[in-house]
Amino acid sequence: MLLLAIYRKSFTHSQNYISTTYNNLHREKTPLSLEQKKWGTFFVGDLFTVRRPKARSEKQYKFGPIPFIASGNTNNGLTKCCMPKKEEVLDEGNCITISPIDGSAFYQETAFLGRGGAGSSILILYNSSMNKYSGLFIARMLTQTCSKYSYGKMGNQESIKREKIMLPIGGNDNPDYYFMEQYIKYISFKLKTKYLKEKNI
Repeated sequence: MLLLAIYRKSFTHSQNYISTTYNNLHREKTPLSLEQKKWGTFFVGDLFTVRRPKARSEKQYKFGPIPFIASGNTNNGLTKCCMPKKEEVLDEGNCITISPIDGSAFYQETAFLGRGGAGSSILILYNSSMNKYSGLFIARMLTQTCSKYSYGKMGNQESIKREKIMLPIGGNDNPDYYFMEQYIKYISFKLKTKYLKEKNI
């Protein structure tokens, strides 16, 4: 009986999620076609504050609750969850991290410990107009732009600032963060709906 109750609760939650998301997307009436959207080109340095984390390595830390983000191109750059040192200041979330080795870019929602101190140190990009959804969109575009980087030609703080990125724009020719947010919400909704149907939930 307990399992049946849990299943019914999960089913109801999934139905509510699909219904609410569908209604929200249609109420907003946001155009979700990338092909029909106007695009513009921007220098990364004009949109973002670019920083490097303080010098640190995951080997210096014991296991704990805080993500350690390095230059990997999988798992959102996560290599380990660590226990911060006493009074250590974490790198703020709501940012994009980039690997200078291969240009892999990931959105980081929460505070983390970033790999710093050497040539392969990640780069952190901050933009106060960005949120989780627009950040995921921009991270994908940055990965395309910076995929040319390699061990032989690594990126750095200044080269990243000079990179040009294409983004959807609004009527004022500035990045259309609202469109990017709605587009990623729409894609997430489609993927979750497909998953729930395949699992018969």
